[in-house]
Amino acid sequence: MSNNYDGYIKPISYDELIKLFDSLDTGLVYIGGEWCDNCHDVLNIVVDEAKKHKLDCIYNYDSIFTNVYGEKEDLRDCKSLEIKLKYYAIVEKSQFKSDELVKDTLIPRIHVPFYMAIRNGSCIGYYSAELLNENGILHDRCNMEEDKSEDFRQKIGDLISKLNYDRLF
Repeated sequence: MSNNYDGYIKPISYDELIKLFDSLDTGLVYIGGEWCDNCHDVLNIVVDEAKKHKLDCIYNYDSIFTNVYGEKEDLRDCKSLEIKLKYYAIVEKSQFKSDELVKDTLIPRIHVPFYMAIRNGSCIGYYSAELLNENGILHDRCNMEEDKSEDFRQKIGDLISKLNYDRLF
């Protein structure tokens, strides 16, 4: 990603993501990637809030990978049993809930960009970001008219501040 946040976003693999949970680490994880326009649209706000709250970096797990056939695949599509198990591990560890399910499964579908705060190996909160409408206005999935930029900034700031809770004492 070639922006003012180069070096601040730390790409991690699936195994590194799971290790954040298993090794009791702390950090903000962003699920999404360069292929997602909505991820780019809100990332500046997220980086600004993370820097304001003195986070060292934001971890980025990109759910798109190259499968054994050399094809691009999205982990969230759960096309094989192995991939379903990997994806389910992320959903389970994040404690993500949604009525929308991955096709042909009972696994909740995570929309990107998706942010989760991990403190001491536990997900202490998550947030699925809003999207931009055709006029470039940030909105939530239900209200396409009202600009939600400040609301988004507040929610991301609140999520990040949960990571810094221990620093207050």
